[in-house]
Amino acid sequence: MPSELVVTGALNWDVNLFVKRLPRRGEEVVVERIERVPGGKGGNVSVAAARILGPDRVALMGCVGKDDVGRKQISILREEGVNTAAVQVLDRIESGQAYISIEQNGSNIIETHFGANARLALEHIMSPAVQSILGSSSMMVVIDPPRRLAGKMLAEARRLRKTVLWHPGVLTRFGVKEFEKEMGDLDYLAVNEHEAARFAGKRGLENSLARLAKAAPRAKVIVTLGAKGVAFYERGKMSKIDSVSVDKLGKTVVNTTGSGDAFVGAFAAQKILGKNDSEALKYANMAGALKATKAETRGSPAKKELEEAYRKYFG
Repeated sequence: MPSELVVTGALNWDVNLFVKRLPRRGEEVVVERIERVPGGKGGNVSVAAARILGPDRVALMGCVGKDDVGRKQISILREEGVNTAAVQVLDRIESGQAYISIEQNGSNIIETHFGANARLALEHIMSPAVQSILGSSSMMVVIDPPRRLAGKMLAEARRLRKTVLWHPGVLTRFGVKEFEKEMGDLDYLAVNEHEAARFAGKRGLENSLARLAKAAPRAKVIVTLGAKGVAFYERGKMSKIDSVSVDKLGKTVVNTTGSGDAFVGAFAAQKILGKNDSEALKYANMAGALKATKAETRGSPAKKELEEAYRKYFG
């Protein structure tokens, strides 16, 4: 079965350090527990979508090193039903790794070594095998690729006439002017509240949204606001969707790392399933909330868990 959704983004091996509270500058704190788990936005989003859509309907394009971490990453992705034919294995470079400090309320600090992720090249994207996967898909989720490739990747998606959701992530630090020429035909732009302000170079949510909408006039802009829910901007109008209360689900927040990725993966999956934007956002909100109640970075819900929680919560 051809993969209907293609995700491109990082694969990292996450070292989660659980602490009572995050340290201040120069302060040492005690690590209560260490977990080593697969992560990276590309891996997290593709797994989140695959748990909803099922085997082989999601493909991941990215890079790992020829090392134990790379081998484990590919094996785990395949077990999750993700098509890994577009994941390139590179010699003489380490797979990506991230070091994440997580305090009791779920807040975190993330430090990332990109490693092989930074070596994704245009030649790989244009290879016959990858072009075949891209050609058979209907939607692409593009997540903070190497800076030099971002515009080319968006242009390739446009050339192939795919529905495109761009989640620029760490690339927001370069500012929207850097990518404005390539953003004209985006379908969706997804950022969190801090990324929106940094990318737009504006203070205040409405000012940030107006600047981003100017750069991507066709795009619907999604801004995740954490406990404040989600802002959705379309054709000059902003609407808000409330956050999901995990208390009402009878659960507690454990780790918010990966909640944004669960949100993006669930939103893309629901669009593949034919949901309208409003429904897809509500499902995505629920997926992000359910992820926050689990310790693992890839704690996104399976389809059955998501559907049951959605019915219980919304009636």
